[in-house]
Amino acid sequence: MTESVRTTDRPPAPTDVSTVGPRIGALDVLRGFALCGILIINIYQQVVFRGAAAGSSSQLPEAVQLLFYERFYPIFSILFGVGFGIFLRRAATRTGRPRVVLARRLVVLLLIGAVHFVVHPGEALTAYAVAGLLVLLPLSYLGGRTALVVAVVLLLVGAQLVVGYGPIPGLLALGYALAELGVPAALERRANRVAVAFVVCAALAVTWIVLTVRAVDLPFVNVFGGPGGGVSLLSPLAGIATGLAYCCGLLLLLRTPAGPALSAILSPMGRMALTNYLSATALFLLAGPPLGIDSTRDLPRIVGLTVGIIIVQAVWSSLWLRAFRYGPVEWAWRCLTWWRRAPIRRRGVDSPTPA
Repeated sequence: MTESVRTTDRPPAPTDVSTVGPRIGALDVLRGFALCGILIINIYQQVVFRGAAAGSSSQLPEAVQLLFYERFYPIFSILFGVGFGIFLRRAATRTGRPRVVLARRLVVLLLIGAVHFVVHPGEALTAYAVAGLLVLLPLSYLGGRTALVVAVVLLLVGAQLVVGYGPIPGLLALGYALAELGVPAALERRANRVAVAFVVCAALAVTWIVLTVRAVDLPFVNVFGGPGGGVSLLSPLAGIATGLAYCCGLLLLLRTPAGPALSAILSPMGRMALTNYLSATALFLLAGPPLGIDSTRDLPRIVGLTVGIIIVQAVWSSLWLRAFRYGPVEWAWRCLTWWRRAPIRRRGVDSPTPA
């Protein structure tokens, strides 16, 4: 079991608003990757299907349902939980009240999400902030193994009771438990375990896809509501397995000759994940109507809009981070979290940006 969060009475210096420790590059790459996948679903829901149909998956093309829908938000949710755990541990080296700082961080995220929700109904930031305050903060008093057990219970219960947002508390708790158990820091050293996880998750994902395409009558599995009630566990668990297969596959690709190119594209996007998530909404809401996208038959324009936004964000993220330490929204979030102005410009040869 990992050691509990340590606190210190040493007050932070006036400009000391960073949580010390090197960034974990693989997490930034995974965040950037998740942004790209989430963008596809958001464009369908907010541009192609507007209004009452925006929250429905039934009208999505089958390939999008099987490969993208509810496959990438589990990645983002787990990564948020991981970030929560890392932030809490590192904040404990700066302040004697790390949970107070973290609670303020979550409240600020809730306010950002509430504003974003006005133009993007169904966005995830508000759910993350609320789940963080109600679930992750209490969970932070538990060790990694205990948190993992709680995460599994929350995941099974939530996935069966609430469509869409139901698995989020369990996924966030899972990410926190993984951070407490030291899994993120070991990703680059545990290639064999990542490969085994990839094979298992990919096998589950492929099996689900084959059975769905062949229209096999799958059993309704709900250990709480019984047959015919609630939400079946199979669909959300298949989505999570697929998302984990994507993550493990990408981590393995990073160890190949293609790794540096993938990292150069995705890592800057991931370091500015909050900025890019919010700016993507502005981009597809502004560009979608002039392109005349209003049907799944507009596939070339949907693909063009998606790829265009990814290219814009990849380029601007890389250029921005050459001059600045944080993305603009990340910087504002950091300042409000610590209630101090953080330095943002790079000066000469900068040390690695704190996590």
